[in-house]
Amino acid sequence: MSLKIVPENMLNTLFSSWNVSPTLPDALARLGNETWRSRVITACGVLSFSAATLLLTSTINAKDITLGAVQMVAEHEWFRTIELGMKAAAEKEGAKVLVGNARGQVDTEAQLVDNFVGRGVDAVIISALNPSSSVPALKRAVDDGVKLINYNTTIDSPIMTTFVGVDNSELGAQMGRYVADYVKNKMGGTAKIALIEIQKYEAGRQRRDGFVKEISQVPGISIVAEQEGELPDPAANVVETILQGHPETQLLWAANEGGLVGAITGAKPSAGKVKIFGTDMSLQVANALLNPGSGLLAVSTQDPYTIGYTSAELAIAKVKGEKTPAKVLVPLQMFTADNPDAVRAYIAKYQALAH
Repeated sequence: MSLKIVPENMLNTLFSSWNVSPTLPDALARLGNETWRSRVITACGVLSFSAATLLLTSTINAKDITLGAVQMVAEHEWFRTIELGMKAAAEKEGAKVLVGNARGQVDTEAQLVDNFVGRGVDAVIISALNPSSSVPALKRAVDDGVKLINYNTTIDSPIMTTFVGVDNSELGAQMGRYVADYVKNKMGGTAKIALIEIQKYEAGRQRRDGFVKEISQVPGISIVAEQEGELPDPAANVVETILQGHPETQLLWAANEGGLVGAITGAKPSAGKVKIFGTDMSLQVANALLNPGSGLLAVSTQDPYTIGYTSAELAIAKVKGEKTPAKVLVPLQMFTADNPDAVRAYIAKYQALAH
């Protein structure tokens, strides 16, 4: 559908009256969101109803769509895999993806969202840092007609209408059940465990609570320490300190990929005597599972590539005006040292995706 229904000079006049001066392609792109459609419907009362309908229901081509992806902490391999999925879905549809790294800071996150809106993105895809503090910038974007897809973490606002991810409580509980069984079957029902957590994030708190609920079913399991450890280097230092202060520690659990990599590094002096369990798979973690000397026994994980791919697919669908589900939960997975074939298959898959 062309713009002949509404002459270009009329569109220019309309957009100028709203203090914006888009080019003609930009004007068309703006018609892809509900806020601008309603403005044009109101302003174009001089048109016949059928003509306005034809204009406003014009097909939006994916090649004209730009997505703004805000990464919580792009340094994690997990988030880089999310990005691979997003870009693959966008490339398949002919859309573009802009990526920003919030570096774990809400103010940086807000600046990225505002910047994306200023650059004219059609949708924002985000793993929000905080369920309440992240809302104002996202609401500004939605109020400006930008579509929103939340993945991995949720926000406390009705503007979140589509979520892609997993049940983080179950993600933690899945590993909690595995550890409980391990202690009962391999350790005589008693063990001392330290937890490396990411309590500052909603997802981290949910994982911790799910994990602790399950291991609490075994009375002989006692928690000797709980410390924050999101990134590899700080987490390694935390683990070293825990093991020095609590040499009786037999097990470690880490709530995310960065903390897990740090736990593996920090526990190296134990030469595999401290058994490690974690959440979130990566190529580095997979290789540790294949190394008996690492002490790593099992990893409960999401499928970040599929989460990223699905998020971008739904963002494009929303921009096109298609109906999208309120929630898409991606199945969980478990990788263990005693099933090396599955681990090798994971490595082959993700090495191929990276290239």
